[in-house]
Amino acid sequence: MKLNNLLLLLTLSVSLVFNSNASDKVEYNLQHDSSFEKTPHISWVKAGQLPIPDDFTESIGISGAYSGFIGDYLIVAGGANFPYGHPFFEQGNKQFYSDIFVFDTRNNTINLVTHGHLPIKAGHGATLVVDNSLYLVGGKNNEQAFDSIIKLTLDSDKHPSTELIDHLPFTWHSGAAAWQAGDLYLFAGVQNGKVNNRVCQYSLANKSCINSEMIPAVPGANRTDFPAISHQGQFYIFGGLNLSADKDNYVLTDTYAFDFKKLKWEVLAPITLDKEPFSVAGGGVAVINNDQLVLLGGVNRAIFNDAILQLTTQKNEALTAFKQHYFNRNEQEINFSRQQIIYHIHQNDWSVLSDKVPFSGGAGPLTITQQGNRIYWISGEIKPVIRTPNIYQGTVLSAQ
Repeated sequence: MKLNNLLLLLTLSVSLVFNSNASDKVEYNLQHDSSFEKTPHISWVKAGQLPIPDDFTESIGISGAYSGFIGDYLIVAGGANFPYGHPFFEQGNKQFYSDIFVFDTRNNTINLVTHGHLPIKAGHGATLVVDNSLYLVGGKNNEQAFDSIIKLTLDSDKHPSTELIDHLPFTWHSGAAAWQAGDLYLFAGVQNGKVNNRVCQYSLANKSCINSEMIPAVPGANRTDFPAISHQGQFYIFGGLNLSADKDNYVLTDTYAFDFKKLKWEVLAPITLDKEPFSVAGGGVAVINNDQLVLLGGVNRAIFNDAILQLTTQKNEALTAFKQHYFNRNEQEINFSRQQIIYHIHQNDWSVLSDKVPFSGGAGPLTITQQGNRIYWISGEIKPVIRTPNIYQGTVLSAQ
C-alpha cells in the first residue's frame, strides 16, 4: 500500500502545525514564581464551535487549519475533513476549505465577527504572527502542494483580506516554521513532495534560502506532524512521524532545540510519561511560563505504530479486515492523548499535570493557538477521520 494512501486513511497526512504559531513577536506575559512553576494548572472550558463553512449544512470540524491571533481576534482558516462520508466505509473524499473565520475573544468568549475566504483551498501549512498580520506558509490540498506565502490582515471592521506576497523556492507542507529577525525559517516536513529534515532560512528580500551551509538539518530522522514552538530565542521540535522507519518506530519521541543565534541544535530529553516513551505526534504545544511548555494531544504510540505496520504489510482480505477493525474502534480505544505533558526547559525533563483535559483527545493534526495565558484547542480529530467542531479555551493559572 502506498504511503500516500495510508496517510489518507489515517487522516494524519503529514503536517503540522502546525499549527506552528511560532514567532518572536508573541508576548506571553505569564507570571514567574516558584509555586507557579512547581504546580501549573490549566482551567479548560468549551468556548464555542466552528461555524458552518460555505456550501455545507453543518459543521463537523476540521484538522490542519491555519490559525493565529491578530490583537484580540482569533483567525481560523482552511483545513480539511470528510463531509461526504468515511473514506473506507463510504468512499468519501477528503475536502479542503478556503473559509476564514474571525472571532472576537474578549471577555473570555469567542464570537464570530466576520467570515472571508483564502485564495486557495488548503491546509497543513504553517501560520506565523508577523507584526499585525498572519503569514500563511505553504500547505496542500488533494490536487497539489503550495509554495505560497499569503499575508492575512484585518481591516477596521475586522474583515480579513489576503495578499500573495512571495513564493518559496519549493512546495512545502507538514513541517514547522518560525519568524526570526525578519527571516522565515522552515523546519523539516514535505519539500517538493519528499519528507526531509532540512532547515531553510528564507529571506524575503533575497527570495532564497540563505546560510544553507551554516545551518545543520534537524537531528535524527526525517519527520512530519510534530509539535513545535519558538520560545526565548530557541525553536523546539517534539517527536513527530517517520513513516519510513522500522517496525514500532514510526512514531518519534525525540526532542531538539535550535538556537537561532548560534545556529546549532541541542539534543533534549526524549518525551516520556511514567518512564516510557510517549507520543505527541499530531498534537500541539503552548507556553506555560518561561521555563515550562505544555504538550497537548497526539496519537497513541502503540496503536498508531501497529496501524501503520498493518496497513503497509497486510493484503487482500487481511487488509480489509484490519481496516474494518481499526476504523470501527471508538475514541477510548483509539486513545488520542488527553494528557497535559510538561517539558521543563532548565531541568531538561518531563512531568505530567494531574488533570487530563476534560474532553476527547485530539490529533490529525490538532491546532493549538495561544494568546497570553489563554490556550485555544481548535477542532481536530478525536479518532481517525472523525473531527469535532468544538473549540476549547484553557486558562493558565498560578498555584493558589
